[in-house]
Amino acid sequence: MSGKWLLKDINIGTESVEAYPGFQLLIIDNIKADLYTDFSLSEKTLGLKIVDSQIITELNKKYGDYKLIDNNHLKLFINGKSNGKDTVFEFDFYRLLPTKTELKKKEIEKLTYIFKEDEKTNIEFKFNKELMKVETLKLLNKKEGHKMMIEQIDSTFFVSNYYSGKREASFPIKEVTAEFIKLYAIPTGPMELIAYRKK
Repeated sequence: MSGKWLLKDINIGTESVEAYPGFQLLIIDNIKADLYTDFSLSEKTLGLKIVDSQIITELNKKYGDYKLIDNNHLKLFINGKSNGKDTVFEFDFYRLLPTKTELKKKEIEKLTYIFKEDEKTNIEFKFNKELMKVETLKLLNKKEGHKMMIEQIDSTFFVSNYYSGKREASFPIKEVTAEFIKLYAIPTGPMELIAYRKK
């Protein structure tokens, strides 16, 4: 179980939460586990221990139960309340894998990829450029709107979305070449998403 685990989805009982759960990275080293909620990993949010099938806080209080679904999927079960009722929150974490690529960060940033969501909607992955129209920025009285950046934790690259200069969401890149970019563990979405290079 040792490694870095990224939160993908949260389920409340039988219902999935259709919202980005925020950046949460669980770093496990044998029986020690630390939870981080900031991308820089500069300050841990919570220190934990793994004892049998339970996760315990540093104060020796039960935090939750866990189940290793497979080598890359870890599920946490944490008791809580939803709408005033007792419930079990299920947190799906996926192992953070090294990005498969022969490209350097600067090379990826020069490429543009397009994901065709449906016949009418295309999402363009263009990096280090303002994606909001100048007219819209002026109308909203903003200096910065929306940017996509390539960022990195260890040997894993991420596509990070910035709005008004603040990181809002980061998605790990499973593989990237000059022809395609493949993201994985998309919150409230598919396990994989592939966008192809804009010709």
